[in-house]
Amino acid sequence: MVKDFLYADKKIYDSVHGFIPFDEFEKELIDSLPFQRLHYIHQLGIAYLVYPGATHTRFEHSLGVMSLATLMFEKICKSVRPDVFHFVPRKGSTDFLYWRRVIRMAALCHDLGHLPFSHVAEKELLGAMGHEYWTLKVIDSPYLTPVWEKLKNAPAYLEDLTGRNILEDIKKISVGENKWSEVTGQTFSPWERIVSEVITGDFFGADRIDYLLRDAKSTGVAYGLFDYHQLIESLRILPSADHGSDELQLGIDENGLESSEALLLARHFMHRRIYQYSSVKAYNFHLRRYMLANYSKKLDNVEEFLALSDTDVTSALNKAAKDPKLAGHADAKCVIFRQHRFRAIALSDNVSKEDLENFKTRHKLTDADIDWEFHKADLPPDRLSFPVSRRHLVIQKAKDCSDLLLKVPSKKENWVYISPEHDLELVNFLEHK
Repeated sequence: MVKDFLYADKKIYDSVHGFIPFDEFEKELIDSLPFQRLHYIHQLGIAYLVYPGATHTRFEHSLGVMSLATLMFEKICKSVRPDVFHFVPRKGSTDFLYWRRVIRMAALCHDLGHLPFSHVAEKELLGAMGHEYWTLKVIDSPYLTPVWEKLKNAPAYLEDLTGRNILEDIKKISVGENKWSEVTGQTFSPWERIVSEVITGDFFGADRIDYLLRDAKSTGVAYGLFDYHQLIESLRILPSADHGSDELQLGIDENGLESSEALLLARHFMHRRIYQYSSVKAYNFHLRRYMLANYSKKLDNVEEFLALSDTDVTSALNKAAKDPKLAGHADAKCVIFRQHRFRAIALSDNVSKEDLENFKTRHKLTDADIDWEFHKADLPPDRLSFPVSRRHLVIQKAKDCSDLLLKVPSKKENWVYISPEHDLELVNFLEHK
């Protein structure tokens, strides 16, 4: 049984984590068409037009998430406080091996539902359900049926876990509790919530850690690098600072406070320099408009979804840039020939949609001249409520342990996109607002 779970005779070399081992079940998933498609989905969308090194893909990222999630899972099951000892499976037990399998498979699956160029047009094309909804559809598709059949027929590692459905657990952990509840109406058990946080958690998730490290390495922007080894070493399952032993959360030992601060700062600066950088936003704007004009009716089933990748969109972009008769011609030219590109301008809090509507009317602009995006006013993030284990087993909230964590900005910016003929007029308007 232990051999079935832990024996790994395959490995692949990753630029961030070095050799990543995987076994025959994981190889079956990695070799599948849905996972191989991730070779052709850029992690940072079209950011490579601004940062030439940003050509890394969801394929390598997913392998990295599996590697990190495994380290994190093994750590939280090894370093266990006396007051949560009953909650955590013992290393080598059937429970431990089962959830180790689930978390590795879920890590590989978590990005299967991404559209070409990742997040560029997903909000508009996929709606509120996001790429997680398509991830679940892909997992349930015939393309992956052989993977799950082979896993279910593996030697008797389920003998002591007859109440578990391994495929359902993989789906749950791959998309997280919020999306799973939206799709099924079901909630997670306390243990499922902990395991899911290892991958999808807003603060400690392996997904977040890997993309920060990988994006920083690929772009050459060093802001995303931080001491993630220390962070993983400090991970603990802890009683909630609010509810005590009645509720358990993923938290850290106090020795991990500095690495937590570094993670939050890395995220902040990567947003400023890459994800929310004005030139990247401008190219994403044109690509998004092109994709909305051409792909909004081509996502009816899994077959059509999986047939679409970055290479298909890039090929179509090249044709549209040269043919004024094709939909999205103007935006395709902006991307392919870098001509007539709109300017992306971050808006201050005192600029409203009504202000931009008035500017548009006053200067007789059309939808082809100006566009904007405003984010909904979110509730204050609860990202700093995770518990920290201090000396003598005292539990505190992270925000009570670090002034720096409270000072790092987290607000999403609003943006306006303006054609080059009118950008000076808009800048003058905004300066006098």
